[in-house]
Amino acid sequence: MKLLAELKRRNVFRMAGLYLVGAWLIIQIAETLLPAFDVPGWVLRAVIILLAIGFIPALIFSWVFELTPEGVKRDVEVDHSSGAAVHSARKLDIAIIVLLLGIGVLMLWRPVPETAPPSSVEDSGKPDVVPESAEMSAKASVAVLPFLNMSPDADNEYFADGIAEELLNVLSRIDGLKVASRTSSFTFKGKDTPIPEIARLLGVRHVLEGSVRKQGQRVRITAQLINAGSDGHLWSQTYDRELTDIFEIQQEIAESIAAELGGLLGTKRLSVAAPTADLGAYERFLRGRARFHRRAELPEALADLEYAATQDPDFAEAWIYLAAVNFVASSYAPELPASQTRADARTAIARAAALSPDHPMVLAIQGQLHTKDADQVQAIELLERAAALSTNDSTPVLWLGQKLFEAGYVDEAIGVLERAVLMDPLVGINNGVLAQAYFSAGRSAQGEVSARAGAANGWNQGFWVQLVELGASGLHQQAAELARSQLLSQPASPDLTEAQRSAWLVALADPAKSADYLALRNVQGPAEDLIPLGMGERVFDWFF
Repeated sequence: MKLLAELKRRNVFRMAGLYLVGAWLIIQIAETLLPAFDVPGWVLRAVIILLAIGFIPALIFSWVFELTPEGVKRDVEVDHSSGAAVHSARKLDIAIIVLLLGIGVLMLWRPVPETAPPSSVEDSGKPDVVPESAEMSAKASVAVLPFLNMSPDADNEYFADGIAEELLNVLSRIDGLKVASRTSSFTFKGKDTPIPEIARLLGVRHVLEGSVRKQGQRVRITAQLINAGSDGHLWSQTYDRELTDIFEIQQEIAESIAAELGGLLGTKRLSVAAPTADLGAYERFLRGRARFHRRAELPEALADLEYAATQDPDFAEAWIYLAAVNFVASSYAPELPASQTRADARTAIARAAALSPDHPMVLAIQGQLHTKDADQVQAIELLERAAALSTNDSTPVLWLGQKLFEAGYVDEAIGVLERAVLMDPLVGINNGVLAQAYFSAGRSAQGEVSARAGAANGWNQGFWVQLVELGASGLHQQAAELARSQLLSQPASPDLTEAQRSAWLVALADPAKSADYLALRNVQGPAEDLIPLGMGERVFDWFF
């Protein structure tokens, strides 16, 4: 009891309260002001640590010294009968009250974040193709741009792109961090688009960019995290290491980004598991995956990925992309025998499923292969699982939307395809397929918006919306001329005979002759060709 009385007399309790209130106020002010000046996140952490360290010395100071009308004196030098302790206590009480008032003012001044109502894609008037601004995006959000290739060998560009993609995949596993998809982020490759504009289009607040210089068994990676709002650097680091440290570098970069966004994320420590211990297999994998993304040099991509999978039979990603290349080969590499690539796709995906059964692309490719087997129910089930697990790759989501659309579930397809657009707003086919679904549902205004977005982002059927607009405006002859020019520049479709193509062009020029085309038409599947003829409501007549 004597100790408690002495602590009270020496105002140690008051000092503790004053220090805690003051420290809390300092932290709140720092948390509010430091981001406005692009101060690195470690500064706020340093302030908090210093304040915590200073707590005990402050209490010791209060025990040893006394605040008197003549100033600060050692407690042993103060005449306690003079009421100095009471004088000191009143000053401390006033200081505490002032700080509490300051906290009240700060709490009133700081804006309270509004809680937005949950969005519903079914109730929206039109899809948010791209976010309006980075300020509206999640605070903990980042886009990883393709890293520049600074290597003497220009052929090492695949390696720079691969490192950026690997970092994107690592960051996407951090809870609470929104990561823009690879497809949308990589659309800015080779472009001189300002960082704030990139962030606005991708709906993020931060951008990670960098460069890679690979020479022999040495690699130098420079990475920098940029605040999109101010275009200022939050963090930058250069790693000059042996190539064998490549996975450790990826982990360090990801941890640094998580640390910079530490106020928004709970994760501090990450673990990056090396997908393979064979660096030769890893390099060939990066090269093959890059070729797959470009849908170019697919025979070479197959050779790269077959090498990686053969060198390390437990390299799951190599098997996944080997299956993916074989699956798309019939569409992009007609020189490869379709029957062989389809069989190879099944073999590769079976091995991938044994190694990583819940990988979204494993499930998605399995679903697509079931489609080829006419097992639509199983295909949709697998694609639904793939889409649910896919967090930053819209491919499984797009495939699910297409499958639902083809099966006649238009409303469900629209909801899924809207999600694909939100995940990858700069992918033309996402917007294009959504446009087709909108038109089929009679939502023409939204269909035109999505089709324009698709055409602006490279959708190779972008002319299609022009046909719809020309027909709606009564310019039927112009619509037919546009369609004729497009058909002449494309290989003949196996789904339409020459007579059917001619009848369709005649119907475009004169809708009154549409019945002649319908009499010839025997296409099985969604009838997108009827939409420019103004018969969108008949798109799924074949299904019923």
